[in-house]
Amino acid sequence: MNATVPFLLMLGIQFVAGFATLGALRIDMQRSMAVPVSLLVGTFLHSLAFFGCELLHIPLSTQSMLLSAVLVAVIPHIWWKNVTTFYGRLLSKPTWTLTLYDVVTLGVIGYVTFIAVWASWYWPVTPFDAMAGIDLVAKQTVEEGTIVNRVFTDPSLVGHLSNQPFYAPFSMLLQVMYRLIGFAYGQVWVSIIAISLGWIVWTALRQLVHPFIADLLFVLYVLTPEMLGYTYIVQTDLINAAYYASAAIFLFQAIEKKQQPYVWLSMILLCGACWSRSESILLVGIGLIGSIAFIAKNWSWRFALTYIATAGLGCLVVFGLWHVLFFNAYLPVHPSPAEQIIGFDTQRFVHVVLSSCTAVVLDTALWAATFIVFGVVVVVNLFVKRSVSPVLLLMWIGTTFLGLWIVGTVFSAAIVEQTIRRGIFKVIPLIFVYVAGTELLQRASHRLTQWEAGRPS
Repeated sequence: MNATVPFLLMLGIQFVAGFATLGALRIDMQRSMAVPVSLLVGTFLHSLAFFGCELLHIPLSTQSMLLSAVLVAVIPHIWWKNVTTFYGRLLSKPTWTLTLYDVVTLGVIGYVTFIAVWASWYWPVTPFDAMAGIDLVAKQTVEEGTIVNRVFTDPSLVGHLSNQPFYAPFSMLLQVMYRLIGFAYGQVWVSIIAISLGWIVWTALRQLVHPFIADLLFVLYVLTPEMLGYTYIVQTDLINAAYYASAAIFLFQAIEKKQQPYVWLSMILLCGACWSRSESILLVGIGLIGSIAFIAKNWSWRFALTYIATAGLGCLVVFGLWHVLFFNAYLPVHPSPAEQIIGFDTQRFVHVVLSSCTAVVLDTALWAATFIVFGVVVVVNLFVKRSVSPVLLLMWIGTTFLGLWIVGTVFSAAIVEQTIRRGIFKVIPLIFVYVAGTELLQRASHRLTQWEAGRPS
C-alpha cells in the first residue's frame, strides 16, 4: 500500500484541526510559530477523537481514523469569524530576510532532519519497551480493529510485556494511525513530532535574541546527542517532551506578551503531555502550582486560580480517560500501580538526586554542552547582572527535576539511568529558551543588533 496520499491527507487534516483551534482561541501568533503548534495541537486532538472510536466500540480502521480527524477539524470552525481571520495569515507576505548564517543553520538542520525522517521510515522498531509494548499492541489493533485485543489476554504473553501499553496511549494510538495508512513500522510520527518541537524552539529563540545568537543556540539544541538519538525511535519521552516543554514556553510567552489566549493554548499542550506519559500528571501539577503567582501578577488571582483549576481538571480528565475509564470498563487486564509505589523515603530521595546529577546530568556524552552552557549563563548572569530572569522558565526547569526525583523515589519501576535520563528531555528545550531570555544574552543581542545596524553596507 502506498502510504504517501493517506499520510499527506491525514497530516493536512490534523494541521487544519490545530490551526482552526488556534484561530478559535483568538491567538495572535506568527505564522512561523503557528505551523508547528498546529501540528502538535491537531495530532493530540485527533488521537483523542480516534480513541473515542474505541470507547464507542467503533472499529479502528483507516476510515474511522480519517473521519475522526475530519471531526476535530470541523468543530473549531463553529467559531467561523475567528478562524477565517486566522486563516488570512497563511497568505500574508513573508517578512523573513535570509542571511548567510541562516543558510548555514538551515543546512545543519536540513541534514539532521533528513536523517531523522529517513531513519524513522526505514528502520524497524527496535526498543524492547516498544516491541513488547505499544508497537505490539498497535500491530494487533490494526489486525483486530480494537485496542482490546489478544496482546492483553494471550497466556503466552503474560509476564513478557513491557509496562508501556499501560501508560502510553498517545504513542500507541499514533503507531496505530501510521500503520493503518501504510507505513511498515509506523514510527514516522516520531520525526514529525521532533521537527515540530524543534521548529517551536527555533522560533521562540529568534523572538528573544538576535537571529545569529538564536541560530547558535538552536544548533546546540539540535545536536544534543541523547535527544537527537530519539528523533526516530519509538518511545514515549520525546512526544511527552514536545507537549510539556511547548506548554511551558507558551505560558512564559503568555506572561511576557500579556496574551491570555496563550495561557489556554498551554493548557491544551499540558493535557497532551498527560496523555503521553502517566507520571506527567504529577509534574504538571507541581508546575501549575508554581505558576500561580506569575499568572496572578500579570492578570489577577481570580484568573490565575481559574486557569490552574481548569488546566488541572483538563489534565485529570485526559488522564482518567485511559487510566480510570478504559482500564476499568474496557481492558480485561490492567496493572496495579499501588504495587509499584514504595513510599517516600528521604534517604532514597537523596540517592536519586545525587545519582541523577552525577550519572546523568553531568554526562556530556548525553547532553554535550547543554548543562555547561546553562550553568555558566546562570552563574554569570547572577553575578554580573544580579538576575536569574526569566524566573518562570527557571521555575519550570526546577519543578520538572523535582517531579522526576519524586517519581524516581516513589516508584520502584523508575530507574535513574532510564526513566530520569529520558525524562530530562522535557527540560532541554526550556534550558535553551531560558538562556536566550536571560539579561546577559539580551544585552549581547542588543549590542550585536546595534553593531549590525551601524556597520557600513
